[in-house]
Amino acid sequence: MASPAETRKFEQFAYEITDVDGVPHMALIAEKLKTMKHRQLRQDDILLCTFPKSGTHWAWEILNMIVAGKAEYTKHWQNSAWLEYRTEEELEALTSPRVLHTHLLPRQLPESVWKLGCKIVFVQRNPKDCAVSCFSQVISQVWKDEEGMETVCFTGSWDDYLSCYQDGYIPYGLIFDYIRDWWKTAEQYNICQVHYKDMKQDCVNEIRRMAEYLDRPLPEKTYVEIAEACSFSNLKHANEKLKDQTYHFQWEPGTSGYFRKGKTGDWKNFFTVAQSEKFEKIYEARLNEPFPY
Repeated sequence: MASPAETRKFEQFAYEITDVDGVPHMALIAEKLKTMKHRQLRQDDILLCTFPKSGTHWAWEILNMIVAGKAEYTKHWQNSAWLEYRTEEELEALTSPRVLHTHLLPRQLPESVWKLGCKIVFVQRNPKDCAVSCFSQVISQVWKDEEGMETVCFTGSWDDYLSCYQDGYIPYGLIFDYIRDWWKTAEQYNICQVHYKDMKQDCVNEIRRMAEYLDRPLPEKTYVEIAEACSFSNLKHANEKLKDQTYHFQWEPGTSGYFRKGKTGDWKNFFTVAQSEKFEKIYEARLNEPFPY
């Protein structure tokens, strides 16, 4: 049961947030999460694991192109393969090998992931940039309630949101716990760890690493073509103009939607010095290492 202080933090979100196994989640997926551990995956499934706004669309499209062996966009948005949001029937209809994506913690995933030895790609990003990108999304994305009333997903200020974010009062909980748990899991299992900043600096090399991890090496020319097709501007155009919009969320007029800037370091335009210092102290306490960015 959430305390009064916790409840007040959640009140600025347009949707209901509830606790599932000790982690805050949108109430609309709570029932799916309760049975998630018992889902049966396929041995050739590929899981893309990210905290929200860590480059999920980008990495998911790259992985699909690696599987296809060519720089060709998927028909649907990545939301079509979102493990915790799509029904089992919707996911079952996807052709193997499936590239599924999720923001769940390792302990929340289906047990079959570990039993089958599914390939896992874990992408992380500077938590400060994640916070800014998440905030920019929730103040632009439109939520429609059961009565059909529309509002943005989060009605508070940047200061309000950062307070929720660094205390874990957002869907999927605390990013520091997410990073820590995936680091620990990577010590036990063969997981491909990728960093957003490395993809920005040398995308071709990171695509090559992912392809080799998936045992799907491609010609060097194809890596270059995939990197170009998945550049920020090209992928933004494809997602907004070329793809089937079935799984597209609604956004406030004039906002940038999922694809806002696609840069590193934008946190400097939002964090005050005091906020930055406090954030780094929380990171260091939770992860037991100096803030590396």
